[in-house]
Amino acid sequence: MSKDGKSKKGRVRDLEAHAEIRQIFVDYAKYLDGGDFAGYASLFADDGVLLAQLGEAVGPAAIEQTLEDALGPYIHNDHPPSIHVMNNHRIDVDGDTAKTEVIWFYLTVDPDTVPIILQAGRYVDDLVREKGKWKIARHDISRIFGRSPMMPAPDTRLDQLTRRLQRLEDQDAIWRLFMTYKTHLDQRDFKAYASLFTDDAVWTGNLGKCEGPEQIEQMLIKTLEVFESDTDRQHHIVLNPVIDVDGDTAKAKSTWGFVTRSDSDAPVLAMLGTYYDELRRTDDGWKFSRRVAYSDIPYIDITDVKNSTAPYVDPQYVRE
Repeated sequence: MSKDGKSKKGRVRDLEAHAEIRQIFVDYAKYLDGGDFAGYASLFADDGVLLAQLGEAVGPAAIEQTLEDALGPYIHNDHPPSIHVMNNHRIDVDGDTAKTEVIWFYLTVDPDTVPIILQAGRYVDDLVREKGKWKIARHDISRIFGRSPMMPAPDTRLDQLTRRLQRLEDQDAIWRLFMTYKTHLDQRDFKAYASLFTDDAVWTGNLGKCEGPEQIEQMLIKTLEVFESDTDRQHHIVLNPVIDVDGDTAKAKSTWGFVTRSDSDAPVLAMLGTYYDELRRTDDGWKFSRRVAYSDIPYIDITDVKNSTAPYVDPQYVRE
């Protein structure tokens, strides 16, 4: 007889009960992770009670149906790999009844397949020996921290950092679009220039008003000379960009300058103006959906051009 009054036979019986109860939680995790809700429900007594955030149920049949309703759509689809891990089992056996407390963790992977602990909680259970086998009589699930995998993910610091990075990358891509625009214009590559616009884009400026790449290309062909050599070439500069990105669209304002060559081979700032842009993200990257080009010095009034129906080319700029 031991100091606590139990015989060797009683102590062996308790140890066997501990081992069988620990196995219940091993099987519990296996059934839950595998979507075997019938196997999960078989761990409960005939009048076993499930108490959880996903629902409450009494008896194996009702428990199985509760899990199917709450977890089935998630488990039976292509959900990320996941497992339950049980820790810190406390098991107190008293004859044919027992009480347990278990800390559980739910592990899965993030979108980059990095393992994460999504949630953790506590199981508090009453168990009963029923027909010679230990069963769960009452299973109370509480969550200490984390969220259900079916719940929307919260807005995290990483999400905020990702959005900030995306905005910076978009602003850089739009600035590069401005540089590409300028390069195609100075190289007089009108087709490449026009390809920087969406199919429904509108270009408005002192040269005229056009809608879509084809009209824009034709307007440039009619109004701009093609330089015979690099020594004849004139240059555009783009300055002071302010770019505001909103998801897949953006608005921008920038200063443009037109630089020519003097008789003494010195640069001459011949014109200065402002671009007002609307842009859109496409499968081919950012493109202009609307560009209005104002000439501020010298001042050119484009009110009549803006009110015209595209395509409109100002006759005074049409080359012979």
